[in-house]
Amino acid sequence: MGLPRYILPKDLPDALSQLDAEELARLLAAALAETKRRDRASPQEDKSSRPSGEDISLPRGKINAVRAAARAGFSPSRIARQFGISLAEVRKITAMANR
Repeated sequence: MGLPRYILPKDLPDALSQLDAEELARLLAAALAETKRRDRASPQEDKSSRPSGEDISLPRGKINAVRAAARAGFSPSRIARQFGISLAEVRKITAMANR
């Protein structure tokens, strides 16, 4: 059989708040690397998985990772650097999450 599947805790924000800065940075780096790996694995994303009505041309996985990084308390400028996207895109994504 394969490796066991890890399940995220139901209260993810609380679980993240218990991590120290080094653990949180390691988690973010691993999530970013996985997001990049998945982006390379999917050559063409269909338009139905993009947020409707928004002008963001990023894969759904990257959008979700940006939202998670913002909820984890990372600054928009750091998120933009880590994901290789513009600060404006980070702001659009986080604004979409607040609706």
